[in-house]
Amino acid sequence: MDPIDQIKLKETRQVLELVKHQKDMLGESLVSLDLFLYLHKSISLLHLDDIKPVLLEKLPHILAIRYFSLFLYNPSQMELTLASSNHLNMEKPLSFSVSESGVMQDALNQKRYIFESDFTTSKYFKGRRNPLFRNNFFLCVPLMIENKIIGVINVNDSEKGFLSVSDMDYILNVLEFVALSVSNALLHEKTEMLSITDGLTQLYDHRQMMHILGKEFDRCKRYQSPLSLLMMDIDNFKSINDTYGHQKGDEVLVALATVMNRLCRSNDTAARYGGEEFAVVLPETDKQGAKVIAERIRQGMAKVSFNSGNSHEFGVTVSGGIAELNLSTMSSVSDLIQAADRALYQAKERGRDRVVLGG
Repeated sequence: MDPIDQIKLKETRQVLELVKHQKDMLGESLVSLDLFLYLHKSISLLHLDDIKPVLLEKLPHILAIRYFSLFLYNPSQMELTLASSNHLNMEKPLSFSVSESGVMQDALNQKRYIFESDFTTSKYFKGRRNPLFRNNFFLCVPLMIENKIIGVINVNDSEKGFLSVSDMDYILNVLEFVALSVSNALLHEKTEMLSITDGLTQLYDHRQMMHILGKEFDRCKRYQSPLSLLMMDIDNFKSINDTYGHQKGDEVLVALATVMNRLCRSNDTAARYGGEEFAVVLPETDKQGAKVIAERIRQGMAKVSFNSGNSHEFGVTVSGGIAELNLSTMSSVSDLIQAADRALYQAKERGRDRVVLGG
């Protein structure tokens, strides 16, 4: 069974369990159950970007609360990042260390919800204001799937101004399903990303790079905007493998990918084209602008040193070739790639460790 089918099966089982629980809990009152089923239908989506606006629009009504904020948790960085909120004064992107929020830190560390019936007397906020909570009660709930924390959600303030036991039970069950939906979306996005990235360098693979380049090629033809392609190659890579071993060669490939990720702009696309050859798609960029990016990468890689394993270090150089889309001479993506490849070949012929602009 592939990962997507596993996601759907897991979600179906969870929904059935929650519906049964809701029926047992609510008895004759079917209003809350109907709202829960409505939420299920709305957020049983596969992308987090689709779930976020639904939560923003529907969650306060379904939970009968005024305010909420959903944060995703990054355990490696110990950070919380705002994913969705209806607080007007909370702007995305917003990320901060877990230690900066006492209540969310305790909820995550203890893996249990924290409920305070009165904001003004809470040990977490007494004597000071917090934009996450307005007035009355507040509830901070860690979102967990199989004991793995994926985030935290804060809810507070209602028409009643308090939460009853049944209100609390209902909210916790709904948020359990929210956790499942968010977890499934994150898993789906990770699965999608793995299918289009190179396993070693984590850059886009050749197929995805060609897809992106094709889209940019069509867009540039339509709007007559500039587009450049940079092809880069690690100099003497075979010699590195032969001298230091393939594991060290892999380390060099990963290092170049890291440098490219760090120095490319947000709208550029870096990819492993094949073997030791890499590519960068540079939209809205002429060849002079592309050369600036290429030189940064070349110089950045020159500063990286590698341990040979014999108490000495070595460095590597890279060569680059750049081609700018010329619609009068290039009728296809292949023409642009060939032009960049020819420029890369010239860089090799001229002594390596340089960037050459194609004609």
